[in-house]
Amino acid sequence: MLNTNRSSSRTWNKRRVLIVIAISVAYGAWFNVLDSLAYCPNQVQNSCDEKCQPISVGSMFGGDYIYQSWNVIGHLIPGLFLALWTPKRVELFVAGALISSVVMDSPLWGVLRLEHGLPLWYMNETGENFVNTCSIGDWILYYYHPAGSYAVWNNPLGFPSAAILFWSIIGRLLGAGLLIWWQARQEKDGKEFSLPKLVLNIRNYL
Repeated sequence: MLNTNRSSSRTWNKRRVLIVIAISVAYGAWFNVLDSLAYCPNQVQNSCDEKCQPISVGSMFGGDYIYQSWNVIGHLIPGLFLALWTPKRVELFVAGALISSVVMDSPLWGVLRLEHGLPLWYMNETGENFVNTCSIGDWILYYYHPAGSYAVWNNPLGFPSAAILFWSIIGRLLGAGLLIWWQARQEKDGKEFSLPKLVLNIRNYL
């Protein structure tokens, strides 16, 4: 009976892990559908070619700076839902936000963009950047290059680079997985694990 109570009080079990993943993936996928929308003002029909200079959904909603800010805040939505479901378990909130952001930054966005008949971009053989392409393969090799120092978003800030994007996705995945594994292991051994307390303890040493 004691073991049953300890198990039920743990933050992570198979059911919770699956729910966190399902909610985060669903939100990330939904946002990809929205974020991949655009239109070509110089054409009657959208076309994946050089003539298409699409106006993005960010431009439609007040500009990319406003839209992308909402985009970042949006990743907190799965975490907020999970926090309301299980109060005082901030770790579910953090894991949900990390996983949903990974899904949103995944190649699914590019697949949906092509489904809308809109071009992707890459760097051609002459070194010209942000050249239209209909090849999902060319875009993935360009957009997620682990050593790419060039910017993959066409904005004045020149950020992020392909390498930053790629390794941030790997870091977020590892962060969510490590958080779930570490907390589950600590609680299984009868030890308390609290992410807020851990962060506060680290700050005390700085």
